Amino acid sequence: MKKVVSILGSPRIKGSSSRIAASFTEEAKRLGADIEIFPLNSMKYRGCQGCEACHTKLDHCAFEDDGKKALDSMRTADVVVFASPVYMGDTSGQFKLLMDRTWSHVAVDYSKDYPFVNRIPEGKVAVLILSQASDENTHLDVVERYTETLAMLGFDVKVLRATGQSMEVENDVSAIEAEASALARMLC
Repeated sequence: MKKVVSILGSPRIKGSSSRIAASFTEEAKRLGADIEIFPLNSMKYRGCQGCEACHTKLDHCAFEDDGKKALDSMRTADVVVFASPVYMGDTSGQFKLLMDRTWSHVAVDYSKDYPFVNRIPEGKVAVLILSQASDENTHLDVVERYTETLAMLGFDVKVLRATGQSMEVENDVSAIEAEASALARMLC
């Protein structure tokens, strides 16, 4: 049985990125996957404090909070869904706080040409879901930055984007929800 972890970075539980992620996890569950969902906006956690305990004393984040639960689940999942709206040129603050803590999933050896070694076991897939009000040619840097970060963590990254979304209305993201469901069928 596959394990799917879903990290929801939207403060709006019925926002576009959350609905697309739900399409993925609902289909995965229908196929028998074990699902664990982390709605970041309702969790109690802090961002990375730069303590470097994860690189000097431990192989994981030192903080014992809801964020650590999500980080630990990433290590045991087969698929991790990372979903966030794009606000002010980046992911939501809730999402960014947790993503900074994924630094604990990387071992660092600055004596090497490429000093970063991921601590996440190989063979895992990340599904990056981003929604934004702007058109598809805007915020490509966000897609690139998070794709590179997730790849550095050892994930095979799949990207789904909902562009041209508005916060004033419930947007029709049915085409991307269908893509998410199809991706879940492929991965689970």
